[in-house]
Amino acid sequence: MMKDLRFLKVFASYLILVLLAIAVLDFFLTPKIRDIITKSIEDEMIGIAKTIALMPGESIEGKVPEIAKQLNMRATLIDTSGGVITDSQADARKMENHLNRPEIEQARAEGQGKATRFSTTLQESMLYVALPIREKDEMKGYIRLAQPMGKVRESLDHLYQALYLTMYVIAIPSLLLAFVFSRRIGSRLNR
Repeated sequence: MMKDLRFLKVFASYLILVLLAIAVLDFFLTPKIRDIITKSIEDEMIGIAKTIALMPGESIEGKVPEIAKQLNMRATLIDTSGGVITDSQADARKMENHLNRPEIEQARAEGQGKATRFSTTLQESMLYVALPIREKDEMKGYIRLAQPMGKVRESLDHLYQALYLTMYVIAIPSLLLAFVFSRRIGSRLNR
């Protein structure tokens, strides 16, 4: 009985250390990974928007549905006063003025904008990026791209699954080693 108690005490201390290490990793890594993945998606969207913004304004207007389809994103072309010229997922004539949308305000002030917010048009949370369209230093409007946050969360979920699988792969051998060492230490203490 005493032998088993010493083994359990030693094993319990190893178990607590392994579980604490996993909890600390999860606590610190999960938010950092979410930020890195979201930033990566934003940067990719901004890069795509920069390429689109290089096209002449008239040619963008007719290609918004095709651009959105190829990119698998929502695309919106907005004029300098905030009026929606065309949108890949909604009727532009029924859409309200977009000049006060956070991503457009930031694009106007800083040269590019991004926001995560609820879309009243599509009734879901979206990740937006926006860039001004200029031709010969003249402002022509804005190109805005958007992805549903569900898609972003789906990417994060895949990464979290890999992270948790890795943690389990590390934890199981660690616990087996803890079991072996606990047995040895427990038997030495009993002698």
